[in-house]
This record gives sequence, C-alpha cells and structure tokens, in this order.
Amino acid sequence: MRIFKVMNALMKKQFFFVLLSIVMGVFTILANVGLLSTSAVLLSRSALRPDVLDLIVLIVIVRFFGISRGVFRYAERIFSHNTTLKMLSGIRSWFFKNFNENYTENTIKFKTGDIYSKIVNDVDVLKDFYLRVFYPLIIAILTGIITTVFISYFSMKVSIIYICFYIFSGFVLPVILFKWNEMFSGRERELKNDINLTLLDILKGIVEVQIYNLKDEFTEKFISLNKELSKLRKKQNIINTLVESINSVALSLLIVLTLMLTAVMVGTNKLSGIYYSMLPLMIMASFEAIIPMSLVVYKFNDSYSSGENIFSIIDSNSHKPKNLKNKTIASYDISVNNLSIKDKEHYIIKELSFELPYKKKIAIVGKSGCGKSTLLKAMLGYIKYQIGDVFIDGDSYKNLQIDDIRKVFTYVDQTPYTFNTTIKENLLIANTEATADEINKVLNKVQIMDLIKELPEGLNTLLGQYGYNLSGGEIKRLIIARAILKSSEIILLDEPTASLDIKTEKKVVQELHDLIKDKSCIWVTHKLVNMEVMDEILVMDEGSIVERGTHIELLNKNGLYYELWNMQKQYLNI
Repeated sequence: MRIFKVMNALMKKQFFFVLLSIVMGVFTILANVGLLSTSAVLLSRSALRPDVLDLIVLIVIVRFFGISRGVFRYAERIFSHNTTLKMLSGIRSWFFKNFNENYTENTIKFKTGDIYSKIVNDVDVLKDFYLRVFYPLIIAILTGIITTVFISYFSMKVSIIYICFYIFSGFVLPVILFKWNEMFSGRERELKNDINLTLLDILKGIVEVQIYNLKDEFTEKFISLNKELSKLRKKQNIINTLVESINSVALSLLIVLTLMLTAVMVGTNKLSGIYYSMLPLMIMASFEAIIPMSLVVYKFNDSYSSGENIFSIIDSNSHKPKNLKNKTIASYDISVNNLSIKDKEHYIIKELSFELPYKKKIAIVGKSGCGKSTLLKAMLGYIKYQIGDVFIDGDSYKNLQIDDIRKVFTYVDQTPYTFNTTIKENLLIANTEATADEINKVLNKVQIMDLIKELPEGLNTLLGQYGYNLSGGEIKRLIIARAILKSSEIILLDEPTASLDIKTEKKVVQELHDLIKDKSCIWVTHKLVNMEVMDEILVMDEGSIVERGTHIELLNKNGLYYELWNMQKQYLNI
C-alpha cells in the first residue's frame, strides 16, 4: 500500500481541484436525476391540463437541469483530467528521482525490457487510480446518500429498498465479478508483459533477427501469445456480459418494486399521483453513478500491482544511507582507495587505488573487459562498490548526495546518446548559455566545423533518430564538443575517439588536450595515442592495476604496457 501513501501525498497538493472534480461529478449525476424526475412531474402535471402559467416553474427547472448537466460534465472532465495529469507528472518525477538515486547496474535484477515496462506502463496505470477508482467511488457514494435521503422524504420503504439494490449493484456485484475474473487476470498480465518483452526483443535485436533468421520464430511466438490473450479476453467478456445482465435485472426489479409500492401510496392518498412516475425515473437516473463501479475493483488492483512493481525496482537497489550531506563541492581532488566492485560472484575491479589531484590527466589502458568502463561508472555512482571508497573534496561518496557529485563531472560514454533534433540544440543541452563563438571554437577544435558548414542547414541540420544523418566518427566528435561545452571541472572520457581514423584521431586528441588543460581528466582508451601528454597512465588487467607511471617510464619497464605499445605501433603509426 506504499504507493497509495505517495499518491495521497501528491493528492493533498491538489486538494482544492480534487474536491472540485468530485463536486462537479456529483452535480452531473444529480442534474441528470433532477432532469428526469422534474420531467416526469412536468408531464404528469401537463396531463391534468392546468393553466400554462402553473407549468412555467417546472419548465424552467427542466431547462436548467438539461443545460447544467452538460456544463457540470464538461467542468468535471476539465478539472479531473487536469488534476490527474498533474498528479501523474508528480508520480513520474517521484519515481524518476528514486530510480535515479537507487539504480545501479551491478545490482539491478531486472531485464531492460522489464524496466522499460515498469517505467512506462506501470506509472501510466496509476493515473487510472484517480480517474477510474477514486473519483467514481466517491461520486457513487455521495450520489447514493443524497438520492436515498431525497427518496425517504416521499417513502421510507422505497428508500430502504433503493439503497439495498444500489449497494448490491454498485458495490457487491463488482466484487463478485472481480473474484470471478481473478483466475484470469494474473495470466492476462503475464501475457501482456510477454508480448511487450517480445516486441522489445525484436526491435532492439532487429539486426540479429535478420542475421540468424529468427523472424519466423519471433512471429510465431507473438501470434501464439496474442491468440491466448484473445481467448482469455473472450472468457472475461462472457462473465462481464453475464454480470451486466444481472445488474440490468436488478435495476428492472427495483423499478417494478418502486412502482408497486408507490401505486399503493397513491391509492391511499399518501402520495400525489403526479409523483408516481418521478421516483422510478429518479432511481434509474441515479444508477448512472454506479456504471463505472464495475471497473473500480479492477483498476484498484491494477494500481496496487503497478505500485508494487515500481517499488520492486526501487527496493532492489535501495541501499542509500540516510542523512546524506547537501554539499557544494569546492575542491576537486579525488582519491580512490582500495576499490572493489563485484558483479554476482565475480569481482570486476579488485583493490584498485589511485589519486586524481585537480587538473591532473590520467589515462587508463588495458584489454577489453578489464574493468576500465566500470571504474568510470562507479565514480559517477551508476555502479555500487562493495569494498573501499571514493573521496572528493575530502568527503566519502557514501556521505554525499549523488546529484552533488555528478554536477562536477562530464562523462562521454562509449555509446553516447544524441537527440532527434538539430546539431545546435544537441550542443546546447550541455550549456544553454553557450555563445555562437564558443560553439564554433569547440567545433573547430574537434575537426567537425568544416563538415557542418557544408550542410545545407548548418548547425540547424537535424541529426535524425540516433544521429543517423552523420557517421559514427562525426557523432563522436560532436559528443566530444558537447562535453567540452559543459562547465564541469572533471571530465571522464570512455573511448572518445574510438570511431575516428588515425589521422583525425591524432588531431582531435591534440586539440582535446588543449581544451581540457584546466580540467581534471580520466581518459579510458585502448588506443595508445598521445600518451606522452598524460601525467600518469594506469594499466589494468583483470580488474587490477598492474602497472602505473608515465609513458616513458612504462616503456622502460618492458611490461604489459610495452606489449600493448608494440602491438599497436605499426597499426597506429606512432
């Protein structure tokens, strides 16, 4: 039930508009009740052929209820949907904040598809709690109470029978329906999740699907899951239709009983004949409030399940210490002490230590899979470390807010993301206040300005989805430019020039060193280009630092670095 506590807290922030939505919803139903009941009285009075002036008040009331019903319904839709979307935005912000703070790559137990499903589907389901659970439930209760009180003014017996049928149709029958369908609902959720995961597997692995000729296998699986889901829904529809029929029979029986009781009252002069048709029509109109109740139990259960799914992600990684400092980091010296990171049963990094004083440049080299990228992600808080610690400005990472830590870093990933917008807007993401001169200077330094000038729209050229309008090497240079534009003091580069040809790479590396001369830098690479400008080089193998020193010192050791250098020397022409 924790998710409902979160939603309740968000609802309190919108309390006035929530209350307004409920009031408008109740007024909508009561306007319909008033319209039909007043119309019945008007027709009954008209049958007695009174003077037209005697009908004026009833005519005005009928017109009022007819117009106000539409106005109230429209107002209820505006207020309820607007409030719901605001609260949904709050839920998304809350979830993203908690997910961002607690997510770590080495402890997460969900597949990527599961996370996508929970972030998108489960969060969106929670909006139904307001629109399909909270509002209809409160409106149905208030409408039933008000209608019962009004009917009791004419007949206590009719009001008692009415409220019994109202409770049965609006509250008991939906629970019976839910229990009946509960045997199918679990399997339905599993099938929907399997279908989503299958589609995601196809989309993310479309190249592998084509190469290994898996199209037929995935198609058959997708069709099979959809067929099973269709059969399941047919069974559910049969049950729903049966329950709707029972509901209709209950309403019809209630109207018949009302007509029989009021007929006796009219015959004994306990009720005026003009009200004989009013009560049945009033009852029929009030049942509009319980029409959505058949979905309330389902939506409540779906909201609860979605909440549990959301918390399952947060809880699986929630090892965040309490009472963390909010600190503006002023000194940018970093110390990594005896760091060890474990993934399942194996250590990715083992007892790793080094110092990164402010403005120092460190290169980390080694074979693929030795833990270079993992180290950078640990420094950004994306991966939890089990042993050792990282210090910045004299404080342990364990005592600082992760957002405060990340503010001082710029990170260039091996597969950086570009947005489907213009080149200029992709650059301004890093620094919205960057001037045209600053942008042009950085683009010249990374050897891409000439290419941009040749484009018809220049900086206003659309990159396309995943940057498809530029090559891999051009995207890399653009990402480096974006990283340089960010005003951070420490830059982490993970294979930033991997897609560049050797000639361009040398130029970019030289210019890049000039651009970051006043920043600290950790440069992860497997290409030993311009290593002589680095203050220190760390050579990693199987998660540990096996050698360290300057370029010349490491060559003189004739160790692993020397081997890597000789292997690349001819290829890199260095």
